[in-house]
Amino acid sequence: MSRATFGCRFVAGAFVVVAGACREPSEAGWRTEESSEADSAFRAFDSSALEASRIGGDSATVLSAGASDLPPIPGDPLFTNLVISGFPEAVVSVPNGATSRRPVLIVLHGSGDRPDWNCDAWRHITGARGFVLCPRGADEPRESTKDDRRYTHRGGAYLRDHVEAAIGALRARFADYVDAERPLLAGFSLGAIEVAKLALDNPSRFPRVAVIEGGHGVWTGPAARAFAAHGGLRVLLGCGSAWCVPLARDAAVRLSASGVEAHRVYAHVGHTTDRPLQEAIMTELPWFLGGDPRWSVR
Repeated sequence: MSRATFGCRFVAGAFVVVAGACREPSEAGWRTEESSEADSAFRAFDSSALEASRIGGDSATVLSAGASDLPPIPGDPLFTNLVISGFPEAVVSVPNGATSRRPVLIVLHGSGDRPDWNCDAWRHITGARGFVLCPRGADEPRESTKDDRRYTHRGGAYLRDHVEAAIGALRARFADYVDAERPLLAGFSLGAIEVAKLALDNPSRFPRVAVIEGGHGVWTGPAARAFAAHGGLRVLLGCGSAWCVPLARDAAVRLSASGVEAHRVYAHVGHTTDRPLQEAIMTELPWFLGGDPRWSVR
């Protein structure tokens, strides 16, 4: 399971440690409640910003995505829940302060895992430059306790529909701030397997994929060649466990031989996405995001 070991606030381009330590967020701290003052303000912003970005109140005509076309997204909250019709809600990391369209990273958690930990990790990795959209899987009672609910994604067509619905809900809520063309995909453990499959289903739409602690077996020689032939560009393979390293190495060899750029990173953290592995992944971001200027916007 993924377990982010920090819950720091992102202020002025950096994470700030309060009272000497970063706090692991509880589920209650991540869930959006109607009574939350910060989230109520955020929801008011959603509707007012959407209206402000339209010309003459015409919902079919919106302003272009210039640097100062839109009011800044408020500094709080850093995360919000996203309601998705027909599916479990998602956790979203918001690019606070953004005044223009921002790209999207979709993150799938592992088995018996939680979306908030994964959203926290990838917000840090990407510097909160874009939206990090983290769909929540189905309840996993065998892995849950009273105070710690866990979830597992269903795969196949259901998950594809879930991801599409999540993207649609993100666009509906944040309107002109969302650039959902060619989203990045990232997944941990079971989620890594699932994002690899999503990318193989539509390489031109999902040309960049990060698989962490899993997903290696999906990248067979034929699969890698198909990914390259239909627009796939780059695969980042991250490991925190010793068993993962040879599997990631072999997958990278198959991908590279097929014309797909593949890089590997490792940090000794076990089967998690803890901070040292996040930092290792960050060293590869210039390569992973190279050629996509949308992620260079602060």
